Amino acid sequence: MEYGGFRIWSGSEPDFPGQAEQARSFLGAPDNPALLPPQFVAAALTGIGGMLVTRSRADALVDVVFALPTRDPSAILAVRHAANRPGATRLTLVTRDRPGAPDGTLVDLPADWKAPEPVFATDSIAIGEPGSEHAEQARQLQGRIWQSPPDNLYPTWLYAPVCPASMSLVALHENRVVGFLLGFQSQPDRDGTTVLESQVMGVDPDYRNRGIAVHLKHQQAIMAGMLGIDAIRWTADPLQAGSALLNFGRLGAFSRRFLPDYLPFRNELNRLPASRLRIEWTVAGEDPRTELSQHRLHLRESVVPGTTCPIANDGPMDLQITPGNPLIAIEIPRDWTALQQSDLAAARAWRTNLDDLLLRCLGEGPDQYLITNAVIHRGRAFLLAEQATNNLLRLYS
Repeated sequence: MEYGGFRIWSGSEPDFPGQAEQARSFLGAPDNPALLPPQFVAAALTGIGGMLVTRSRADALVDVVFALPTRDPSAILAVRHAANRPGATRLTLVTRDRPGAPDGTLVDLPADWKAPEPVFATDSIAIGEPGSEHAEQARQLQGRIWQSPPDNLYPTWLYAPVCPASMSLVALHENRVVGFLLGFQSQPDRDGTTVLESQVMGVDPDYRNRGIAVHLKHQQAIMAGMLGIDAIRWTADPLQAGSALLNFGRLGAFSRRFLPDYLPFRNELNRLPASRLRIEWTVAGEDPRTELSQHRLHLRESVVPGTTCPIANDGPMDLQITPGNPLIAIEIPRDWTALQQSDLAAARAWRTNLDDLLLRCLGEGPDQYLITNAVIHRGRAFLLAEQATNNLLRLYS
């Protein structure tokens, strides 16, 4: 779409990936730390209602804007970078129908800012919004966890409290960042549901199994609720058992959509095609008194994979069970990261066959399922998938 000499890219164009990389290269990638990372631009930017805006002269780029949604559906945050000054970023609020406009309301982006008082959690870990020194620590922690190059890391300006397009939290131990969480405002759904896209969360390996991820997510839900946001969504690898136990078992989120080979990059935690589940979490759904919470409690206490419900696969082998079961268990690796390191051929078999199984099973149609829980049974990890009946869809709506 053309507007005032600008080309607006929606993400559906066949040449969008190449154009996005060309735009990032024009702005100094991979050596500009202020740029949005390539995996976000390729897989998430337009999906949350953002845009890539370019202007060319004689077939050469002369201006690039990354536009991000804000809490005001009529306004969008225009992000410009100086191609010859890595790190220089200009943020302006413009109307959504003019995302490439050079004018607008300037968002004063400070070089340094102080963190507000944190909300204290347990075990000497404080959860709160980051200061500027924490933003840089979070960026470095992301790089250590995923062993990613600097170009794949989220820029520190997204963690600034003045940024109207993002929401960030950190977990601190004696002012050291040991966990972080970064989300983006998304455009409302067609039914008016307001959404926060939770983009990346990481916990220092030395501080895992201390409840830090749960504290970060619960505080995110509190902040989202205070802003009037109805739901939080994110993506997660279906083969990561720890993630499944957190997302489905601890938080009570669910998934009805599978995204094969969703992310374009590979790293030490994603040595194979990075398929993902689309996770949905209703902010108001945490109340243990609700019908949904009671349903989840009953399921967790009564399910025995292989006894009270059939198991859909034996490792990577699809067992082709009869359709129509109200509940099925889908086995996933107990340690997907370790499997990728120790036996890549076995890991590839898991990924290929589970991709096929999840593509066939997930959805809202007849004989399709929602993933609603995860359990460990006799040392094996399972996703629990419930048939997508009208009553179940009502509970999760």
